Amino acid sequence: MIALEDIVTVKHIDREGKKFDKVSRLDCRSENYDMELVIDVNTDLYPVKLNQKLSIALATSLQQGVPETGTYNAHLGPSLLDAYEYAMYGKVYKWVEEKEKGPTPVVSVYVSFGGLLMMVKGDPRQLKDLTPDGRMYLLMRSV
Repeated sequence: MIALEDIVTVKHIDREGKKFDKVSRLDCRSENYDMELVIDVNTDLYPVKLNQKLSIALATSLQQGVPETGTYNAHLGPSLLDAYEYAMYGKVYKWVEEKEKGPTPVVSVYVSFGGLLMMVKGDPRQLKDLTPDGRMYLLMRSV
């Protein structure tokens, strides 16, 4: 099940300096939901450029109607992986309500993909399916 799907634009790459040879931290802005996304990507496997547009999906499972076990099984048929170029599997480890100016509350959701991190910040209505301790797939492809 897809919990969130959007197009993001890469606004900065390694804004605070490059810390690892094969990993870059991307600062992105979403087009549809006005969210901020900061994500670590293995750029050795999936190179990304400044101002590149990426389609991202956050999903709780890869195959509709198949319970998630945490292990991918290609024999179960088509999956969301077929439509994307890069994928990571991780766990939501923090969900923080931010105090922002304006009428709309803002939350920050933090996910760890085995040490590669992601933070998505936006309207809690759009992020409601990213539950604390929930398992999550991040799927990306170039637009």
